[in-house]
Amino acid sequence: MKFNKELDEIVKNSRKIAIESGWNYISSYHFLLAMLKSENLPHSIFKNKEWKFKHLSGSIIKEKNDVVAEKYYLTKELETTLKNAKYYSWTYGESEVKPEHIIFAMLPDKNSDAGKYLISVGMDYSEFKFECEKIKKLKAKKIFEYFGKKSLTVKIGIPKLINSFIKNVA
Repeated sequence: MKFNKELDEIVKNSRKIAIESGWNYISSYHFLLAMLKSENLPHSIFKNKEWKFKHLSGSIIKEKNDVVAEKYYLTKELETTLKNAKYYSWTYGESEVKPEHIIFAMLPDKNSDAGKYLISVGMDYSEFKFECEKIKKLKAKKIFEYFGKKSLTVKIGIPKLINSFIKNVA
């Protein structure tokens, strides 16, 4: 999976946020907060829609952990989100995984804590796509987009299955 440079930086920053918050692993919440600290398409949309994340940043702070682990692992749900993001980059005709693909992967995934949070602040897949299209042109493969935005198809692993197929064909 090829991440663009911006996404690589967000992954690094999510580790810093996890450390600063007293966690010993990186969750989708840390990733979402790191995304909000850089200039990217999702951050622009969140700002334009005035979706607030102060509650999220306050809720993840634990007691300060003075021991910084050498390796921080990703939660299973964040790992799945990152893998599924490749499906969304492919669905929208991109060669690299970008921050918006991560949000597309979070929103229909009922196991994604950050996805649940985004939905609770008023975002859904269709609205996020609509807001993305205001900023940049999206060229979707319609049938794959349909499968990608449905919670049931994500739950049963259709994006993962298609990713495997794409990987084997490419």
